[in-house]
Amino acid sequence: MKKYFESIKEYLLYELAKNAKGYLKSGLGMFHEERKSSYASIQPAIGNLGIAVELMLKTFIVNKNPLLLFRGLPVELRALFSSPNGIPKSFNWRQYDIDIRSFAFKTIELDEAISIFYVYFPKHKQILQPYFRFLSRTRNLSVHASLPSFQKYDLEKIAYLSLRVLEILEDAKTFKYYGYLLTKKNKEFIKSFDAERIERVRKKVERAKEKSKKLEHGIAMTAIDGWELFTTDCPICNSEGVLSGCTEISAEMDETPGLDFFADSFECSECGLTLDDVKELELAGMDIVYDRSFDLEDWCRDLEPGYY
Repeated sequence: MKKYFESIKEYLLYELAKNAKGYLKSGLGMFHEERKSSYASIQPAIGNLGIAVELMLKTFIVNKNPLLLFRGLPVELRALFSSPNGIPKSFNWRQYDIDIRSFAFKTIELDEAISIFYVYFPKHKQILQPYFRFLSRTRNLSVHASLPSFQKYDLEKIAYLSLRVLEILEDAKTFKYYGYLLTKKNKEFIKSFDAERIERVRKKVERAKEKSKKLEHGIAMTAIDGWELFTTDCPICNSEGVLSGCTEISAEMDETPGLDFFADSFECSECGLTLDDVKELELAGMDIVYDRSFDLEDWCRDLEPGYY
């Protein structure tokens, strides 16, 4: 059955990569047109790029194992995909072949595909997480809603994410049949997006400083709940602002475990300062990793109910 497993895997890779490239080419073409337009039609470009990112992720997942892509597979197919060398030649694969090739079985949702991406590319999680989070919120809205209120910067964030995901997956040799060569416009956009980040942060800081001068009360405190949020002092008004990110245990062999919060964005409701990614946090002089070891027992209790 190894031969059949490889053939169906190659077929799925071909179809997913082909369609990912099609949506990516279309979405980036729309993106570059809308960037220079005074009357931008942002929704179609975001919709195409969002689908492209999802299909690129699923192409990578199939390249690892088709079992990770599908949901609710018959037990026979789960056995085939998990251990093709152990399946006898008498296995009747033909009864499932059409359904697999036509994608009749449900596939995982975008958020699940993103989670698998983090498993294989953990070093990119903190950097890309705010962009993936934004995509997760807007992907279905851009495809199904009639009049979503998107801005040009929203489109730029999705375009930036799509190009970064493409680069990462290209380096991982994901696309055997269909790749996408970065055009001069795409390369220039990536450079300009990074360069303009400095100016964006400068303007945000200036606006926050002006607003903080008008605050009539003292330092404000903020209450949060959950492991994806953390509070810290705002660098502008010193009130408590909210960091978004993720909490993860940190420990080497034979060492006492600790708990770290990896921040990827920040918002202060008092002065209005917002920082959209790790690089913006650093430009504003903020830390991107916070010690949360004092919450370790609660974190373990939430992770393993009944253990503590």
